[in-house]
Amino acid sequence: MGGLREHFNAAASGYAIHRATLRTERLPACCRTGLSDSGWFIQYLGVGGEEALYPLLQCAVCGRYFALCGEKYLPVENLMRYEVIRR
Repeated sequence: MGGLREHFNAAASGYAIHRATLRTERLPACCRTGLSDSGWFIQYLGVGGEEALYPLLQCAVCGRYFALCGEKYLPVENLMRYEVIRR
């Protein structure tokens, strides 16, 4: 794994691994009031690199999905990219 990390060193190769950004206040207007719990969770790497389960919220107006991580939101564009778990 160390070799892969060195390969993606931006200074050496021009490539970098970027985490998806967590948003605090940047939700669309309809999603600020229309988010509700879907009953599903996604498995995702946490802030410290550990695997974590985040609740999946869906907007009742536009249908967009967001994962809730504390007080921040992770936009979920494609559910096929994540392992979705029902609890």
